[in-house]
Amino acid sequence: MTAGSTRLLASMWNGIRRVIGAPGRWLRAAPIADPVDRRNAPMLQIVLLLLGTLPPLGWLYRGLSVAVPWRPGELTSLALSLLFSAVALAGVVLIRWGRFRWAAYQLLLVFGISVCASYAASGFDGQRFEQPVLAVPLALAALAVGRPALWGMFATLMLAFWLGLRTDLAGGAPRDYLGDGLISATIFLLIAIILDRTSAALRQALHEARRHGAELGIAHQTLQREVDERRSLEEQLVNARKVEAVARLAAGLNHDFNHLLGLVLGYVRKGRRAADAQERAVAFDGIEAAATRATAVSGKLLNFSRPDQSEVETLDLHALVDALQPLLRQAIKPSVQLHVEVPEGLRVAFDRQQLELILLNLVGNADDAMSTGGRIELSARAHGAQIELRCRDTGPGIPAAQRAQVFEAFFSTKPGGTGLGLAMALALMQRHGASIRVDENASAGTTFVLVFPGANAPALSPAVLAGDSA
Repeated sequence: MTAGSTRLLASMWNGIRRVIGAPGRWLRAAPIADPVDRRNAPMLQIVLLLLGTLPPLGWLYRGLSVAVPWRPGELTSLALSLLFSAVALAGVVLIRWGRFRWAAYQLLLVFGISVCASYAASGFDGQRFEQPVLAVPLALAALAVGRPALWGMFATLMLAFWLGLRTDLAGGAPRDYLGDGLISATIFLLIAIILDRTSAALRQALHEARRHGAELGIAHQTLQREVDERRSLEEQLVNARKVEAVARLAAGLNHDFNHLLGLVLGYVRKGRRAADAQERAVAFDGIEAAATRATAVSGKLLNFSRPDQSEVETLDLHALVDALQPLLRQAIKPSVQLHVEVPEGLRVAFDRQQLELILLNLVGNADDAMSTGGRIELSARAHGAQIELRCRDTGPGIPAAQRAQVFEAFFSTKPGGTGLGLAMALALMQRHGASIRVDENASAGTTFVLVFPGANAPALSPAVLAGDSA
């Protein structure tokens, strides 16, 4: 089957569904404000349409196809039945105008009057075959209007039965009819009780559902406030960790800046002693190179100290770690070696500043764990559809009993530690659809594994990140 044929069949099927569903949409389109009445409106309209059309068709069949003479009072019943059908159709119009209660009360009132008049005119025995229909207004009163209307309609039926029995007894009917009337009254009493309990249960369930919905709405607002507060705290935490990282780097960078200033002064002295233009140009080039490096380091520090603004982009891990190495080396002691093995071509979707902050924290933690020196290794590889970035140290490692707690806020194995760095790293990784864990299979030291979605995964927008963090 071609794509064009598939689209044609789908279009035809959608058209058929629209045609089939048109009556239901029309019934639900009544402009009714009350939610309970709006739910009952389609059912009441169907009932009114049936009551407005079926009785006239039944009387038409009686007049044209039944070869039995009209009995006394039957013409009166015909007139009342047609009046009732007209009122039912008028009720449909009222519902379409948004007057649900008017339509229901009008129908019940006219039904009660017509039933009493019919029984008074033709007697209880003359209405015997129409008694099952009397359950309809009882159900309508119970489900669409309420308990008072139900018992009011039941009382009306009892009055109609009494009027019918009185008519029959006045016409010479046997007194056995009283027993028939009592049986019918008992049956309709049972029906009324069942409808009363059912409607009460339904309305109670609806009330409970609406109350529960209101509670859920309040809970949602409370949760939203808590999510907003958590997001604000996370942003403050990230910024605080950036400031902490800057403070950590300041001591090491002081040496670099002094070295750069020494280079600048040296090139200045060299330029002053230059004998020709070429030597002066070399001196100016050296001054420019040193100043450029100092500007880059200063800019990196400023970026870390600024409030977080997530900007997800596709990053090459090799280029990112290579550019970050000067800061990483300043974050560790001279007795600690840093070995980097990150191949080219491994791309991840992440915020650059946040990933650099995570790496600075991991390297800083590894450095703290090796008080007498050691080795830190940063390595990366593609693992199936994912990319793994590992930070391994040769320190004493994390006890197995504490590995499950290292990502909890305020838990720290370092004396005086805040316990916020790894909690912040976990939150940032999860916000980007990534994860971080401790490698339990490491033979020595501690290895943290950062797992990112594969290179083909789409980068997340800042709006998506805000939702994920919630």
